[in-house]
Amino acid sequence: MNKKIPLLLFIIVCILDLIGIYLEQSILISIAKPLLMITLFWYYAVNAKRVNKLLITGLFFSFLGDVLLLGTGDLYFILGLLFFLIAHVFYIIMVVKLLKSTKLSQVLIASIPYLFIFYFLLSILYSGLGDMKIPVIVYAITITVLGISSLSLFLQNKTKTHLVLVFGVLIFIISDSVLALNMFYKEQAIYPLLIISTYVIAQYLICRFVLLNEK
Repeated sequence: MNKKIPLLLFIIVCILDLIGIYLEQSILISIAKPLLMITLFWYYAVNAKRVNKLLITGLFFSFLGDVLLLGTGDLYFILGLLFFLIAHVFYIIMVVKLLKSTKLSQVLIASIPYLFIFYFLLSILYSGLGDMKIPVIVYAITITVLGISSLSLFLQNKTKTHLVLVFGVLIFIISDSVLALNMFYKEQAIYPLLIISTYVIAQYLICRFVLLNEK
């Protein structure tokens, strides 16, 4: 089988999901969104030389998060947030396992941009979080750790492959930040499109990093 077919299907599903969001067609969204991580996993599976269980588990919990966020109400949102948090934890473990003897100076340098994003975003959102303060802060800390870990790995290796991971994680943070702004600060018509487009790019880049790192 042509190894490019799963990637083509992933791109098609992404486009269908974006069209569904733009046209506000809930049926199309409900069909396309669960297929995002399924097709991305298929792309990874047919191209991988060896199985990365941490990536696969992260994709699985991302899939669960996608499905839960199709629901309406606080419970669905909290569960969706929880599953994405778990996905990020597995990504963190995956990245940390690749780190060798990282210098403290590298970690401190890597922390600067992500701690700034963390502080800046929470300063905007905090007053509007209400009962969601603790879950959102815990989630923000988790993805900040992922950002610091990925940049630390790049500073340790300084390769184009590791830069793919840095961009993937950074775009994931952008996606989550826009989601938070849309939910807790001010809704914008463009935000849902930005959230999904950055989300699928981020997941693809993380997956692509794992494949490139096998070579």
